[in-house]
Amino acid sequence: MINASATASEAAGDDPDWSELPEEILLMFMEALEIPGLVRSGTVCASWHTAYAAFRCLPLPLPISRKQLPCLLYACHDYAPDSAVLCCPFTGDSVRVPLPLPPLTRHSTVGSAHGWLVTADEAANLQLLNPVTGAQAALPPITGIHHVEICPDVDGRLMYNVFDRGDPEPIPIPFHARKARDCMYDRIILSCSPSAGSACIALLVHMPTGELSYARLGDERWTWISPGDHQCMGKSWGFMDAFYNEDQGMFYVLHGHRSVFTLNFNGPSLVVKKITRTQRKGDDPSSMYILQAPWGDILQIWRWRSYIESSTPVELPTDLAGCSEDDIDRHIELRTTEIEIYKVDLDNQKLVKMTSLPDHALFLGYNDTMCLPTKDFTTLKSSCAYITDDSCEYVNMCKHNWREIGVWDMKSKSLQSFDTAVLPHSWLNWPSPVWITPSLF
Repeated sequence: MINASATASEAAGDDPDWSELPEEILLMFMEALEIPGLVRSGTVCASWHTAYAAFRCLPLPLPISRKQLPCLLYACHDYAPDSAVLCCPFTGDSVRVPLPLPPLTRHSTVGSAHGWLVTADEAANLQLLNPVTGAQAALPPITGIHHVEICPDVDGRLMYNVFDRGDPEPIPIPFHARKARDCMYDRIILSCSPSAGSACIALLVHMPTGELSYARLGDERWTWISPGDHQCMGKSWGFMDAFYNEDQGMFYVLHGHRSVFTLNFNGPSLVVKKITRTQRKGDDPSSMYILQAPWGDILQIWRWRSYIESSTPVELPTDLAGCSEDDIDRHIELRTTEIEIYKVDLDNQKLVKMTSLPDHALFLGYNDTMCLPTKDFTTLKSSCAYITDDSCEYVNMCKHNWREIGVWDMKSKSLQSFDTAVLPHSWLNWPSPVWITPSLF
C-alpha cells in the first residue's frame, strides 16, 4: 500500500521536490492507490491536483491494478460539526467526505452499493450520494409509494398517511416526516451505479413488514410488486434482502420464510418466479441476507441478535432533536449472538449449512451483502464477517446507543473490535456507519 500521507509529508519538504514529477508518473502512482489515498493525493500540491483531475477523466479511472477494499462511512465531529469520514480499517487510510447540505447527520442510512450511499432525508425522501465525488441523484419521493399520501398536521408540519392496502377498509397510520424517515425503509438494492442513469434499477424493501417496490432513476413513482399481479408471491410482505445478477439481468430476493424469488426485468414487463420452496428452520433470525458467492453458489446468511443491559450508560448529546431524555434507555445494547451460512441447493430444493467460509470474508450491514476472497484481499480474515448495525428498529429508535462494528469470528463465535489505530476518527452512533466500496463513477 502506498501511503499518501507519507508522500504528502515528503512533498512538503525541500528535498526531494515531488511536485516536479511528470504527470505520467503521477498517473501510474495514482493507479496503485486505494481511493481514500487517491483523493488525498490530489491535495498535495497544485501539480498533483492537476494530475488527479486528469486521472478522474481517464476512460477507466479506477482502479486498474487491483480491486478496492470496502471502507466505513460514518458521521464524525473530528473535522467539524456534521462532517463525515470515509475510512478503511484495513489500511488506516481516511478522507473527509465532501457532503452537501443538509448533512449526513440528518439522514438515516438505507443502503450502499457501487460506491453510492442511499439515505432518507428529513422529508423522508430517498437520496443517492457518491461520497467520493459528491455526485447526487434522487429517487421517487415517499408519496410515490403505493400506500403513502401526504397529510400535513393542524400546525402545517409535514406528515404522511400510510395505508394497509391488504385491509378492505384501510385506516391510515399518520407519521411525521422524521418518523417516516426512520420507519418506512428497510433497505435498498441497486442494479448498477446510479451514474448509468435510467439503466439503474432501485429495488426497495419497505414498510409494512418487507414489501417490495422498484423504480428506475428518473421515474416519478415507485412500482409496487403486488401478489395480485404476481400470484407466486402469495403475500406482499416478508422480504428481507436481494442481490442483482448483472449477467442475467435479474434480482434474486430472499423471503423471511427462506424461499428465494427472481425478478426478471429483461422483457416488456416484470416477471416474478419462486425458485425455492418455503423452508422453516427453528427460530427466525433477526436479519437475513442473500448473495452470490464468487464461486457461483447462492448463499443465505442468518444473523441472530439479542438485547443486553450495559453497565455503562450512553452519553447523550445536548440536542436530542425533540426527544425527551426520559424516553431514552441509556443502558440497552443490541448484540449479534450467532451468524449461520447456508448454501441454496436449487436442484434438491434445500438449504445446506456451511460450518465455515474458507478463504473468504463477509461484509454485512446496510451495504449490498459482499463475500470477498481473502487471496485477493490479504488484509481480510478468512471465515469472518465484518459487520455493522442494520437493525432499523434499534438504529433509528435508539439513535444514541452503542453500535456494533467489528469482526465476527465464525469459529469462536465472538466479535472483535477494530484497532483504534486504524480507525482514528470516532464515529457518531446515528446514522449507523455503513460499509461502502469507494468508486469514482
